[in-house]
Amino acid sequence: MKPSPGWPQEGNIEFDHYNLRYRPGLELALRDITCRIEGGSKVGIVGRTGAGKSSMTLALFRMVEAAGGVISVDGIDISQVGLHDVRRRITIIPQV
Repeated sequence: MKPSPGWPQEGNIEFDHYNLRYRPGLELALRDITCRIEGGSKVGIVGRTGAGKSSMTLALFRMVEAAGGVISVDGIDISQVGLHDVRRRITIIPQV
């Protein structure tokens, strides 16, 4: 699916019962994540080593595909959008 040229407009991100594993047969790295991040928000994801912080970032850029659930940006399921479009239109500012 090719999103509209202005996508994303609001920047709302929603994880809906999202699961991720790095390979078939491995345990889930993210299990049943459900959250909504309003566009324009400044968000910090914190947690101990192995909590899934980096995995959430990899999921958002579709570096690893979902084992279940959905990530939506402005109501569009990013698994239905081409990888080039997703990665070109989303930016994360890493911690310095």
